[in-house]
Amino acid sequence: MVAVRAFIAVELPDALQQQLAEVQRRLRQELRDLPIRWVRPESIHLTLKFLGMVPAAQIDEIIAALRGLTLERGPFMFVVEGLGCFPDPRHPRVIWVGVSDPTRALAGFQRLVEASMQKLGYPPEDRPYQPHLTLARVSRDATPAHHRQIAEVIARTPVGQLGEVRVEEITLMRSDLHPEGAIYTPIIRLPLRGKGNPD
Repeated sequence: MVAVRAFIAVELPDALQQQLAEVQRRLRQELRDLPIRWVRPESIHLTLKFLGMVPAAQIDEIIAALRGLTLERGPFMFVVEGLGCFPDPRHPRVIWVGVSDPTRALAGFQRLVEASMQKLGYPPEDRPYQPHLTLARVSRDATPAHHRQIAEVIARTPVGQLGEVRVEEITLMRSDLHPEGAIYTPIIRLPLRGKGNPD
């Protein structure tokens, strides 16, 4: 193993994954036969930082940096609600359920992760962090008519608050790409053991 494709994430409770599966079911009924790849509900997660290809020899260094954060910072909450798409309704590429961060603790912790990984050579994203839970990805083969249909369905599909998530650990995750979709395997789970809240 020379390198692995990896990212840092928050895994979701089973009950929330089941609710997200129900949202997917509602959408699939109206978007059937469209060029859309649906994420398996058990694979849906909140990404904190996508690292890309990570040299195997650096994994221990990444774990040590993350452990340093988790020993300083305690658990925090975020809220799951709403439905939308990236980059915009006219050109939907990613269909998502939203994440709101009323205490800004999630944003603060994500900034710490970003800064920690930047020190190890992983550049920060060039866009502001927009937390979300990916339900599906729209194929590049989708036509403007497909895009209009997707946007219309998203606009008329209400998704209220699905619940609050208490973040008690983060996961360094391995991603293996397969024709049927990515397979995610935890490399390590690190509990948030500190008492401080992210700034």
